[in-house]
Parts: sequence; structure tokens; C-alpha cells
Amino acid sequence: MSDSRALYLRDNYPRIASELLRPLVNVFTAAREVCDGDVDKFLILLVLCMRMTEHPDFKRLSHAQIMAGEPEVLPSLGTNTRSIAASVGIPKETSRRKLADLVDSGWLVRQHWDFRLTAKGYAALEPIRTRIQAMALSQHDLLTEILPL
Repeated sequence: MSDSRALYLRDNYPRIASELLRPLVNVFTAAREVCDGDVDKFLILLVLCMRMTEHPDFKRLSHAQIMAGEPEVLPSLGTNTRSIAASVGIPKETSRRKLADLVDSGWLVRQHWDFRLTAKGYAALEPIRTRIQAMALSQHDLLTEILPL
């Protein structure tokens, strides 16, 4: 974003804050429900999903394919326990425990040292994904309306 638009947003933040924050609250509310109130687990999943979405093979999949379970384990650049712990600022042991829970639930698999999201995990995250998409649309509409060309 250009500096002038960033300044414009900063200067007009009080006027648009509720429109920016409400969708974010909706995302975190869904995340709390999906992750049984565990924000660290949500942050771990976000890191894993970022690594997944960066893989070129993931970008070639359709939502329908993944929801149908194809492939069962989603392509990912992968990441390990230590890297995840560092990314979200939690102790490695906490990360290890939460990753083990996610593996036990079938949401993740461990391949060598890396963790990858499964189609089951992707499907379980649908309520969060839906709210992230709604947030993107609402913020696009808001920014299109208020930002000077």
C-alpha cells in the first residue's frame, strides 16, 4: 500500500475502526469455537496453513477437490515443531503438545520432521475460512469506498 493511502487510513481510523474490527472479531470467534478456546492452537494452524498456501501444488487444487478428500494430505512447504514455536512465540514443548493433539484428531500428519494439514483438517477449518473470506470482502468494499484514487 502506498504511503499516502496508509496515512489516509491512519488519519481516518476512528471513522472506520468498527468496520475493520468487526470481521476480525468474527474470525477469532469462529477460531475459538473450532479450536476449543485454544488461541495457540489457532495460531499454530495459521502458520501451517500459510506454509500450505505457499506451495504451488496447493494453488492448483480446488476447494471442492479438497473437501472431497483429494488429496488426503495437502501439499505444503512443511514446517517443524521448533519453527512453529518460534513463529507464534510459544515454548517448543507447548507447540509439540498441541501438534500432537492435532495429529491425534486427524487434522495434521507428521511427515519426517514436518507437519502437514489433512483434508479432514481443512474441512474442520471451514467456519474460520468462511469468516476470513467475508472479512476480505467487507474490507475490500470499505477500502474501495473510502480510499482516494
